[in-house]
Order: sequence, then C-alpha cells, then structure tokens
Amino acid sequence: MFNSLSEEPEVKPTTRLRLEETTINNKRYITHLSAMTVQSGTPSLYSDKKAALGADPLRSDADVDLLYDKVSKSKKSIAQLIMDQSYFTGPGNIYRAEILFMAGIYPTTKGVDIDRATFDRIWDVTVKLLRRGYDTGSILTVDADLDPEAAARGERRYIYNKSNCVRCGGRVHSWDISGRTCYACEGGCQPKIKLESNTVVKEEAGEKKAQKQHKPFISHCAPIALQKRLDNGGAEQLTIAEIRTVLEEMSVDLPPKSARKSVHVDALNEALLKQKGTQKKTGKVSKPLPPPRVSAEEAAQEKAISGENRSVEHVAELSSGQAIKAVSTITPSPVAAKKVSKRKGSVKSSPTKKRSSRRELKYDA
Repeated sequence: MFNSLSEEPEVKPTTRLRLEETTINNKRYITHLSAMTVQSGTPSLYSDKKAALGADPLRSDADVDLLYDKVSKSKKSIAQLIMDQSYFTGPGNIYRAEILFMAGIYPTTKGVDIDRATFDRIWDVTVKLLRRGYDTGSILTVDADLDPEAAARGERRYIYNKSNCVRCGGRVHSWDISGRTCYACEGGCQPKIKLESNTVVKEEAGEKKAQKQHKPFISHCAPIALQKRLDNGGAEQLTIAEIRTVLEEMSVDLPPKSARKSVHVDALNEALLKQKGTQKKTGKVSKPLPPPRVSAEEAAQEKAISGENRSVEHVAELSSGQAIKAVSTITPSPVAAKKVSKRKGSVKSSPTKKRSSRRELKYDA
C-alpha cells in the first residue's frame, strides 16, 4: 500500500488489479496486486466461482447451517474438510492444526461423527482465529487470556511445527493427510473418538503406524524464533547462515563458508559447551497481541521484533521496500536486524516478490 501517488510503483505486465482508497482523514492508499496469470470473462465467471466456495469465517452472512449439513454427511476427516475450500473458505495448514487443537478435536474424526455442538465449537474457533489474523495481520493463535504463561514466553502457535504441545507439554504427532502434514497433541488436548466401523479401525491402524513425534523443521511459513529452536533442538535446527550469525555474536572463529552444515553444527555446539550454557539469547520475546485492526506497517514491525519472516503472514500486504521502511523505526532482535540489512541489498530476490500471488487466495500456507 502507498500513501501518495509519488510512492506508487509503475504498472508492470504482471499487475492485475489497482485499488485506491481514501480514508476519513483524507489519506490515500493505493494497492497493486500482481499475478502471473489472470482469467477474464463475463460476470458469471465470478458468480460461478463464488457459488463453489464454502462458508467464509470472515463474512457475517456465512451459511453455517448449510456448512454443518454438508459436514455431517461427509465420511472425510474433519482435517480434510477444513482444508477443502468448498466447505471452509480460508483456512490453510497452519490454521487447520490450531483450529482443531483449540476445539479439542482429533484430526481424523469424520464429518459424519461430529454432532452439532462439536461442529459449532469448531466453527466458533475458526471465526475467532481468522478474524484475529485479519485484525492483527499475523497468524497468532496462542490466547493470552487462556494461556498467559505461554503468551508471556512469546509462543505464537500451540502445535503447528512443534514436537511438544505448548499448553500441556505432551508429544505432538505428525502424519500425512492428502499430501499435507497434519498435527495432533497426544497429551490429552485432542482426545480420539472411539468408533466401531471396520473402515475406521483400518484407517486408525494405518494412522498409528504412520504417526511419530513431530520433529520441527525450519519453516518459512511460520518461523520459530532462533533461540527457541536452539534451546529445543540444538544447532541442527538452525540454518548455516543462522549458525554463523550466532558464532559471530559469540566472537568465535567461523568455519569456512564452503564447509558443510555438520561442520557448522559442531562448531556451534563446541562454542556453547565452552560458555557452559551462559550464551546470551539472541531473540526477543514477542509482544502481547496488538490491538484490533492494526495497520500492515504495525504488523511488519511486530514480526521484526519477534524475529519472524515479514514476507509470509501479512494479510494486509506490503512490498519489500515498504516493509523495510516500516521496520526501520524499531529495534529488532540482532538476528532480525541482520535479515533486514541483507534484504536491502537484494530486493529483487525477496520472498515477498515470489510469494505474493499465492497469498491472495489463502490466509496461510
């Protein structure tokens, strides 16, 4: 978004939509949306696409009764249905994991086995989380009122890409459902529903074989703070660039840049042992949830402070240059500061440019 015509970029071949808004304070905001392809046609093109979509948690006119009728007749798991845009419009994989966790529902529970009270709980959580994302510009699911200690530690999500549940500490299992990783807390937060169907028994047996405690990966969609990854999983959970950053801050000689990751991991582990656990943390605890309807600039600043990637979770999108300008007024963590500095010299290769078209249709990855 741009607040003056002088800041507006030139229209490019990939520019598909230009939006202009004037606020009550007579400020002008101009937004350019880009995509590699576009389909045009008569108004029926829009109406047909819209008719195929399910209930949108961000719309007050969502037909919840119709959605429940469809869910209650489906033999698919609720995990599959939440990711099906013809049922629930909007949630992606991060939201799916967090919605089912907060609703206390096991992912493999079938639609036909969900009663109306359970469905209403799922829908209420879905509305709450997606509207919070709309208001804050970030996927923040940890509720400071329900889990103040977790929020105070800077936790942002309960089970997505975690090996242990933020709330109860139980093991988080992960397995594949329809090509996407599914998560569940096995510590009691998401109890299984006992079913007698032979089909269900076979599926649960296969699921049990595939289940394993989730080992966090280096996520670009929902990054975990560097220090938390280092504390919970060791140097192996850091990228080579992050390991080198930590070693620099510790004033330790760095391995050659061409060295393999295992060499970097060994160097950092050795340095940490020498300091006997007294290494100063490089990350900052994220602030409490910001007030409702924050600006995109404020959302970018919040991410910079917490060390998260500013290019992925924005609901209100900023260009690379605007995000850099927004975070220039705050003091980010040392690691976040280095990332911003690097981006200033490589705007063309910024992940924001590469992923912008995909974020127009999904609220998260």
